Amino acid sequence: MSDSTTAERAIPSTPGEEKDALRLALDRYFASSLPPVAAALGVLFVIFALAHFLILEPAIARIMGTLASLTAVAFFILYLQLKRAPVAAQYAHPLGFGISMLVLVNALLHLYLTRQPLQTTNLVLVIVGIGFLFLSTRWLVLTIILAVAGWGAVVLSLPGHPEWLHFGFALFSGSLVAALVHTARLRTLNNLETLRLLDQRHKTELEGVLRTTEDAQRSLATSMAVGQRITSILDLDTLLHQVAELIQSRFNCYFVGIFLLEPGSDRLDLRAASGANSRILLQQDFHLTVSEQSIVGWVAAHRRPACVEDVSQDPRYMFTELIPNARSELALPLEMGHTILGVLDMESEQAAAFREDDVPFLQLLADQVATAIQNASLYESEKDRRRLVETLYDTARTLSGSLDPAEVLKQILEYISEIVSYHRAAVMLRSGEELEIAAARGFPPDYITIRVPIHENDVFNEIVSTQRPLPIADVLERPDWQQVSSLPQARAWLGVPLIHRGEVFGMLSLTRQTPEAYTSDEVSLAAAFAGQAAIALNNARLYNQITRFNQDLELLVRQRTEALQTAYNHLERLDRAKSDFISIASHEFRTPITVLHGYLQMLLDDPGIQGNPQYLSLLKGIETGAYRLNEIVESLLDVAKIDNRELRLYPEPISLASLIELACSGLKNAFAERKQSLHLEPSLRGLPAIEADAEALRKVFNHLLTNAIKYTPDGGKITISGRALTPGEVKMTDGGVEIVISDTGIGIDPQVNELIFRKFFQTGEVSLHSTGKTKFKGGGPGLGLAIALGIVEAHGGQVWVESPGYDEVRCPGSQFHITLPLRQQPPTDG
Repeated sequence: MSDSTTAERAIPSTPGEEKDALRLALDRYFASSLPPVAAALGVLFVIFALAHFLILEPAIARIMGTLASLTAVAFFILYLQLKRAPVAAQYAHPLGFGISMLVLVNALLHLYLTRQPLQTTNLVLVIVGIGFLFLSTRWLVLTIILAVAGWGAVVLSLPGHPEWLHFGFALFSGSLVAALVHTARLRTLNNLETLRLLDQRHKTELEGVLRTTEDAQRSLATSMAVGQRITSILDLDTLLHQVAELIQSRFNCYFVGIFLLEPGSDRLDLRAASGANSRILLQQDFHLTVSEQSIVGWVAAHRRPACVEDVSQDPRYMFTELIPNARSELALPLEMGHTILGVLDMESEQAAAFREDDVPFLQLLADQVATAIQNASLYESEKDRRRLVETLYDTARTLSGSLDPAEVLKQILEYISEIVSYHRAAVMLRSGEELEIAAARGFPPDYITIRVPIHENDVFNEIVSTQRPLPIADVLERPDWQQVSSLPQARAWLGVPLIHRGEVFGMLSLTRQTPEAYTSDEVSLAAAFAGQAAIALNNARLYNQITRFNQDLELLVRQRTEALQTAYNHLERLDRAKSDFISIASHEFRTPITVLHGYLQMLLDDPGIQGNPQYLSLLKGIETGAYRLNEIVESLLDVAKIDNRELRLYPEPISLASLIELACSGLKNAFAERKQSLHLEPSLRGLPAIEADAEALRKVFNHLLTNAIKYTPDGGKITISGRALTPGEVKMTDGGVEIVISDTGIGIDPQVNELIFRKFFQTGEVSLHSTGKTKFKGGGPGLGLAIALGIVEAHGGQVWVESPGYDEVRCPGSQFHITLPLRQQPPTDG
């Protein structure tokens, strides 16, 4: 005998040992299920990999297809490893947790990449599958928590969408279904294992008694032979008939009957029989009651065996014409724990055929029969539960996969028929103060759309107020029932609310034309189904609304786009006209300005003028104005070149420090006039030489320094610093330099940080006439920063400004950043 067999035959003697034995048995059962699970998942992920490569977008398909392929390989390797060396029972659930995490990673990544709320259904399927897989509640709860947390993280990382809430509720429903499946399966397996342990205990006790006497040994041998035959049968009807036939043949009985107690009543139904007229008795639906009026009824009532040597002398005996020759009877209770299942009745044609000494051994046989009956009943209950869970699962998956309201309504009525039987059913949606039938099944073919008025205190209002299903055993007993004259008379009825966001928007109406009341299990199943149906129906309605909204929005966007394009074209023509005007005007101004400069120079060189201080002063003022006008024209020409992309650069190696000092020297009079201090950081001297157009960059620094002087109050400070940029920093592939011009001026509102680099833009309240380009807040054409930006960008660099804000009292200052590459890229053709 192997160690495992010995361990399985060991019978726990204390509650703690029994609990440990149950846990170990469940772990072993779970470990034995891992190889087929790994193989099945491997095949499934091979299919997923192919589907990803064929269906998904290429970018997503590469990621998901590769991940699915690797996952499939991992599961096949795990399958081979488990076949070669099965996992120990204590490590089975951690391994199952790892398998679940691998599947969850695939589902969550798929949801994240596709960004479709509908893909949440994949996660729901995974969670329900995990409910089928795990036999440990703590591992199941941990896995569901991680799954829901992962889903929440994905949802928070993606743009908002109204369907996330509904699919979140579907995820919550899937978690509940997984918990229900897990609980039902765990309870069933616990019961089966408990029954197995009880069966072992009974066998062990039976084997101990067997050694006492030879008569006991023969009775026990017979009982054990019968028990071994019946414990492997899980179909209840087959089991009962074979038990009756086996006992009748082994013990040579005149009649053997098995009576089972109908749940919730005192009726004992004859479910199986062998011997005298047994077939007729079964056909006549023979039954007894739990009472003192029959030996079988007495045994069920008192839960004690009854051994009657002569039935004619026992007042409890109830004579039956179909069993006329019975002389002695032995009736044994069929019990499981504290629950009476029924009675095993054995009758003989001989008096005193059963002895009191035989009762203990035959009671053990009855206990084995009870165990077999309980096993078969649990097996059938498990099959029914699994069928219902699978139906609910398939229903939820199918309903969530359809977004056509008409199709969803049709599917709701089709699937509910597989869960709860009815003669006719309807989905009734509230429309004002009426209920309108949106979909129907089982109605006459010529029926028209029915509208049912909603009255105070009627069934629908009762459902709305309680938000719970309302079963009616017989509608004829309800005075407020509204019977539609064109339909057959309803008898039993069930109304199940359709709820969305805490409000009842309709109900499922299930009608039976016979007074066969809906059971509590049917009501619970219908309510669970209605929850799924409400989500699917609301999703379909929302999708329909969103589709219509998107169509309207697309039309509106198309109209607005056309209007914006027309406006853009108009503005583009205006901008082009303005640029052309600037270009033409600036070129036209150059000729008269040149003539003006020539005549001014001639006048200034004239001895008569030089000898007259008054004339000389007037000519100096004209000369200053002419130079100012020439600067404006040069700026206009630079702007025109930048706008028309005609700016030509002549790069050569230059020293930025020297260039900056040159630009500053040209403005020393302005610094002195405004009593401003200029500070050049030593870091400028350490800057590497760059390739650039020296004259163009001189204009850049001249404009930026002029701007700093203009918007810094008298006595302020201007600082220029620099640093080298490493390759890749600030988008400089081969490295570069950064120059920062800081001032203690009035600052710039962050909202206009980009606007100040546009042509003609002025910040703050400035003079509308030219008071000098370096006067505080003096007026100007507003072209300097636009020119600086165009020249720097032509060099492949960047210009931007940083400032805490605009404040003429506190003067927070501004910092203008200029970045330039070390090397100029050669121009590309085209």
